[in-house]
Amino acid sequence: MLALNITASLRGEFDDRPRDVQSCAERWWAIADGTLAGYGDQVLAVANNVIVGVFDVRGWQRDPDANNKIVFDLASAAEWQGLVGQDSPVIWHPGRANPVRKLGTLITGELRRRRPHHSDAAHGWSLHVDPDGRGATVRGPGRIVVTAVDNGNARIAVT
Repeated sequence: MLALNITASLRGEFDDRPRDVQSCAERWWAIADGTLAGYGDQVLAVANNVIVGVFDVRGWQRDPDANNKIVFDLASAAEWQGLVGQDSPVIWHPGRANPVRKLGTLITGELRRRRPHHSDAAHGWSLHVDPDGRGATVRGPGRIVVTAVDNGNARIAVT
């Protein structure tokens, strides 16, 4: 797995392309072929030292119009989405030049332990159950509020 710091891209410091997490994580990265071969199966997108997206790498190519930098073909990694919003396992300090970090088996093992026990998603909503089963996180397609609580049930709505 590779961790990519997309903080500057999300702020629009480099160009005028779209500012969504996936488009910022897709291009243009200076990464050696050996690094891609060993770590390029998945991408952890990080902004301000917080995980903002996790993607499977379906493929990659070098862009000759961008000094042969890497352009990824990414797809959302559903089994990892429970990590979104959590602290990054690696920290970029101010002034750190390289936005690419390799995540070895020790770090990815820790990330696996942080994943929810169960996840489900539909219509822009996602549910992530904690590994111990004692809590859950619900994410909605907008600002959400709890509208009712009764006997172990909670009703949640988008405002």
